Amino acid sequence: MNIRNFIDNKKVVLTDGAMGTYLEQLSYKGQTPELAVIESPETVKEIHKRYVEAGAMIILTDTFGGNRLRLSKKKIGDKVEEINLKAVEVASEVKKSYQGILIAGDIGPTGEILEPYGDLAKKESEKVFLEQAEILQKGGVDFILLETFQDLDELKCAFYSIREKLDIFVLPSITINEIKGYRTLMGQKIEDVVKFVEKENAGVMGINCGVKSREMLEIVKNVRNMTDVALWIKPNAGLPKVSDERVIYPETKEEFTDNCIEMVRYRINFIGGCCGTTPEYIALLERKLNENG
Repeated sequence: MNIRNFIDNKKVVLTDGAMGTYLEQLSYKGQTPELAVIESPETVKEIHKRYVEAGAMIILTDTFGGNRLRLSKKKIGDKVEEINLKAVEVASEVKKSYQGILIAGDIGPTGEILEPYGDLAKKESEKVFLEQAEILQKGGVDFILLETFQDLDELKCAFYSIREKLDIFVLPSITINEIKGYRTLMGQKIEDVVKFVEKENAGVMGINCGVKSREMLEIVKNVRNMTDVALWIKPNAGLPKVSDERVIYPETKEEFTDNCIEMVRYRINFIGGCCGTTPEYIALLERKLNENG
């Protein structure tokens, strides 16, 4: 089984939910979520296991912020290889126990702004993305997921740098903001993302984070009016709010799941959760998917 088999399968594939926000719920208080694979590997392993037992067929490595630029800002740039390899190892231990599970090597943006609006040169960003992808591939991930990118140009840098050098499937996922009129943070339209995915024959267009599940439903409707490309969708459990000095995501699992089921009617190939979701959200979504055929 590989990601292409899942794309060709007409049945929607359930993916996992949040890692970072769920680690917080489980009282992990490390410097950064990615360090949990070293400081508390059994906790990360348990999270993967709970998502799989809830019904997820794809789990993401705990490496979203595991690139050299992000880790260097936290004074742990020398741990890039250790963190990424350990994250794959932990996820692989779970995969061995469950037939058919795939591991996505999770890569997020650099956290910097590309030239000419920022200081990061495209060539430098390409090196950063390729380095992390090479480590994840060496560890044994099934494919690379580029997620939560808020600049289409940075997503392109990551996509091209990896796909041109490595023999591994690369899935690009963008974040769309409702307050921008359903655009990226840098102002690119959904149409721009669709054109990129279709031109490069990426195979899947991902959209994750940034909006409530109801807003994600509207985005999915819009995308389906533009393209028949396979869709990877992971909405938040609402937008974050501060309550009693804690960041919370206010959507209940019932509200989140109802909106996800509506999205599935628009021929989504992959559905799961982003910030604020937990195994309970994924378990309810799995049950509702089965009830709806």
